[in-house]
Amino acid sequence: MNRAVVIGLDGAAWHLLQPLMEKGVMPRLARLRAEGADGILRSTVPTYTPPAWTSAFTGVNPGRHGIYGFIAGHAQHRSPQLVHSGLIKAPAIWRMANEQGARAGIYNVPITFPPRPIDGWMVSGMMTPGYDAHRSGFASWDRGSNADDLERRILEWAPDYVLDLHANYETDWRDAALAERAIASLRQRHRVLSELLELDPPDVIFSVLETPDRLQHVYYRYIDPADDMYGSPGAMAVRGALERCFKAIDDIVGLLHDYAGEDGGVLVCSDHGFTAWEVSVHLNALLERWGYLKLKGAGKLMQSGVARALVPVAKKVLPRKVARDAKGATFAAIDWAATRAFASPIPQQGIFVNLKGRDEFGTVEASDLGSIKDEIAQRFIDLAGPDGAPVTDKVYRSEEVFQGDAVDGAPDLLPVLRDHRFELDDELFHREPYTDVSHLPRGVHHPDGIIVVAGTGVDADGAVEGSVMDVTPTLLYQAGLDVPDGLDGSVLTNAFTRDRLEQNPLRIGSRVDAERGDEASPYSADEEALIEESLRGLGYL
Repeated sequence: MNRAVVIGLDGAAWHLLQPLMEKGVMPRLARLRAEGADGILRSTVPTYTPPAWTSAFTGVNPGRHGIYGFIAGHAQHRSPQLVHSGLIKAPAIWRMANEQGARAGIYNVPITFPPRPIDGWMVSGMMTPGYDAHRSGFASWDRGSNADDLERRILEWAPDYVLDLHANYETDWRDAALAERAIASLRQRHRVLSELLELDPPDVIFSVLETPDRLQHVYYRYIDPADDMYGSPGAMAVRGALERCFKAIDDIVGLLHDYAGEDGGVLVCSDHGFTAWEVSVHLNALLERWGYLKLKGAGKLMQSGVARALVPVAKKVLPRKVARDAKGATFAAIDWAATRAFASPIPQQGIFVNLKGRDEFGTVEASDLGSIKDEIAQRFIDLAGPDGAPVTDKVYRSEEVFQGDAVDGAPDLLPVLRDHRFELDDELFHREPYTDVSHLPRGVHHPDGIIVVAGTGVDADGAVEGSVMDVTPTLLYQAGLDVPDGLDGSVLTNAFTRDRLEQNPLRIGSRVDAERGDEASPYSADEEALIEESLRGLGYL
């Protein structure tokens, strides 16, 4: 068995990282890329953190693990549930490793709260409560007195430990404060990881740094050298802090690379890439215009310019608990009896047909589902943007991208618009379908992420192209472990030399059963409000 390490860089994209490497900001990543096989890692559909990282650490598509966004549910659910680890319906990398006697270290991976009891340690990442002073329940450990002992140590190593970097795309772009907070959190992560690796060295590590995603949501156009805003005064004002952030990320890359050692394996990857956000597309406004969604009379009154102007003000002044319920309450303005289709929550980037027998207020017969999907898909193919040009690259039907026993939570249609620069939302009270946001430096997700495979037996001239589902099987192969039968992903064999593949042939092991998690929500009402506030700051709600 060899040490094998995943270094996850949330949202990382080569066109943003390569200039930083050339400038000397990220020498350790540059070294790994030079010594390893590299290429593009495709994200899931939808191209969002929860389905993508869950596919990365399970090796299966969302139709099998059941995670499609940050919320389990849609507009017809009065109190939709925040996703958590108990809702994952597929076995994860830590279970696959533990079944073969390998200890696992899982660090800061999204959707791992509540942390699972494993042979090793787990420190949960995004969707972990505790943005304020109260931090507990974020770690598990099979050594020491109990998990509280590990949490106590982490809080000694890093007082005020940042569980997830909070960003607000509406305001944080104005100065470097977010970047400075990011540097502080990365220093904490470096210290905590250093201590964990010394305290209890695992055989297999799966780690994620959320920082690139947070910075790029807020400062994207300031980071991309090809963008017109790259040389703007706003960009120049934050450039130094942003480069220090990426240098701090690179220090952690180096830490984990050193830990893997000469005989170990390293896999650097991202769950998705990034691009500039040009237009916000109000999906429900389109569906209303096309006759698939109907608002009640009071709802139509909210489409006035005066009413719309109050929305951003309300977001700032409403107390947390009120703001948390406000958006859900607006969906009461939908006339469900006259509605045949409606927008999914934003991170799912899709459309639900209002199906009888599945949805509480369903109006569409199952026999009509296919024809309605075809009708709406054609509407998107024919759709012109604000500039009069076509905006739709492709419309996925759910059955084209999801397979498995957990497809019930998936949207029926998933349009991809203008190379992902047009982002769908689920807001209701818009008359016009488009809002131009290209004057702001914000970024949005793109499916082209990064992959580097480095270590013993890797072909340094190898070109790799794969899916996020390939991360887990490739990590297991690098560790010298069996790859369980039945995964959707596969080992990225193009990354390895012929000699390595002949001397260490891929071994397919027996299937691993999924863990039985508690599907009940682990969050209090206050914790849900804090997490939703953080998601809203990134434009996810």
